[in-house]
Amino acid sequence: MLAENKFSRYLLYAIGEIVLVVVGIIIAIQLNGWNQDRIEKKQYDIILENLEHEFIRTKDLLTTISSDYIVSIDANRKLMQQFTTKRVSLSPQQVDTLLERSTKQAPFYPLQPILDELMNTGKIKSMPNENLKGYLFNWESNIKWFHFDYDLFLVFSQDQYSPYLNKHWSWKNIDIAGGSEFFEERSVLTGDEIDLFGELEFENIIDSNLF
Repeated sequence: MLAENKFSRYLLYAIGEIVLVVVGIIIAIQLNGWNQDRIEKKQYDIILENLEHEFIRTKDLLTTISSDYIVSIDANRKLMQQFTTKRVSLSPQQVDTLLERSTKQAPFYPLQPILDELMNTGKIKSMPNENLKGYLFNWESNIKWFHFDYDLFLVFSQDQYSPYLNKHWSWKNIDIAGGSEFFEERSVLTGDEIDLFGELEFENIIDSNLF
């Protein structure tokens, strides 16, 4: 009987020890989980902060290039107006200025290393904010389209716009209108603005450049 009581007390003690160990493990797991959540939240907060800085710089860049696009669109519209009248109302110097401004289409390549890393590593999928993920995926699509559009403009400019001006107008005069410090006197080999705005090909080129 005494031996049984000792065994029972020992068994209860052993079970108690096991229970304490199990409880300790459970607590440790929970604490580790909480700590991991805290670490991941801190990392997520850092990512958000860096993304915010990136998009603030991108917004500033967009503001800068938007002004160039506005200038370019306005110049192309004014050039297009010259095809609707029989008499050209612009002086050669004014034509130079409008031609110089008509090509202001700035490239848009924002530096976004944080977003690139999220996309390239697939970490963006683990971000808890679904709305933010949607915005970032849409942003990537818009950037690709913008680059595609700009590449089309470069091809058009190199293959059509510039070759036409090479034959019909003076780049030297256009450079002077743009504020070039290399030249002071206008070229004497300039084209005739009346002939220029009497060409269907030039009207089509300006129309395409506008769009």
